[in-house]
Amino acid sequence: MMKKRSWLTGLFLLILSSITVIVRVYYVNHMMSEVNINEDIYNAAKVSIGSGGLSSVFADGFRMQSLYICNLYFAFLIFGNFTVAGVYLNMLYQLLTIVFVYMLIRNVANCYVGFLGSLILSILPIYVNTLSDVTIQNMLICMAALVGAVVISAVHWIVRRSAVKKDISAKTDMDSEARNEEIKSGADTSETANADLILDTSLKEIRYDDLEDNKVQYIENPLPVPRRREHKEMDYAFEPAGNDDYDLKDLTDKDFYDIE
Repeated sequence: MMKKRSWLTGLFLLILSSITVIVRVYYVNHMMSEVNINEDIYNAAKVSIGSGGLSSVFADGFRMQSLYICNLYFAFLIFGNFTVAGVYLNMLYQLLTIVFVYMLIRNVANCYVGFLGSLILSILPIYVNTLSDVTIQNMLICMAALVGAVVISAVHWIVRRSAVKKDISAKTDMDSEARNEEIKSGADTSETANADLILDTSLKEIRYDDLEDNKVQYIENPLPVPRRREHKEMDYAFEPAGNDDYDLKDLTDKDFYDIE
């Protein structure tokens, strides 16, 4: 189940990212007529370039606008123009916002509802039109979605972990009860057996016939075996008398071939 959910999450994020980028590239190339850049942000970004670094951006301390100007400065180093850098920076913020919204809704409901909500946000015209406004607005929305996703994920993890602990505790209790029942039933059986042994005080003679059931019972061999050999007996042709000297004196009607 966990493996299937991870696979669906990856697929949904890939689809949402593709749709988000395609819609915004189409809007920038065909529907956006002008770009509105905040004057304060533009002047602060120009000062950071003129001073040769970002130290002037955070001169008055850390602020959200200073963080946005810092990101805009890095985007300017890539695109070479504040207007173009601001538009594509807004596109990045909106892409991250849609991903965070998906994670937030998925933890609250499920991945299908999260995909549907994020898909609606990715093609929402009001949200797409904010690409042309180079202001801090998209960054604030992105950070709010990030904080919400992190908080909901932490709460979801804590709730799920406590539920797992409860299940383990309940299972342990059930196993303990079952083990106690087995021990108790074994003790009762043992007491009954001991009672039977105590009650049976008569002496009984052990006979050989009583042990027949314990003998090994062999089965008939199904394989062919050699035929049993018949035992032959040899006897004498003449039965000698008690005082016989074992010599034939009368050879009448006797032909032994080798005696002449």
